Amino acid sequence: MEFNATFLVSIISFIVFTWIMNMIFYKPLENVINERQEFIDETTKVARNMSEEADKISADREQRLSKANEAAKQVINDNVSKAKEQAKLRTDEAKKQSSESIVSAKNDLNSQAEQTKELLKGNIKELAESISQKILGEYTPIDTVNNEIVNKVLN
Repeated sequence: MEFNATFLVSIISFIVFTWIMNMIFYKPLENVINERQEFIDETTKVARNMSEEADKISADREQRLSKANEAAKQVINDNVSKAKEQAKLRTDEAKKQSSESIVSAKNDLNSQAEQTKELLKGNIKELAESISQKILGEYTPIDTVNNEIVNKVLN
């Protein structure tokens, strides 16, 4: 193989062609590829950050919900306890009032019974004379009334 000027020109023209292709085609293509890779890396980084932030927000929301549920349960339990206490107090007061009413009614009835007994004791002589007149057909006066017998009958 002979090395002459044609070979040298071919080598120089290949080197110039390679350099021109590198400047015109390969460098811009490499720049576009690098820009796309940077964009993909940045987008991936932003997506990871957003995902981590979303996880934090979700965990915070779950924690707040659990605290709110606990607080709601506590409020409900407190209200139920208060309602039970109020119901017990009202029930006890109603029992007390009804007991007082019953005692008062018994006392009233006892006093009325005593008044009726006393009234009957005063009218016993007249009632006995009236009954004997109706049975016997004539009036029979009663002189004395035995209070011991009357008290036994009324009690």
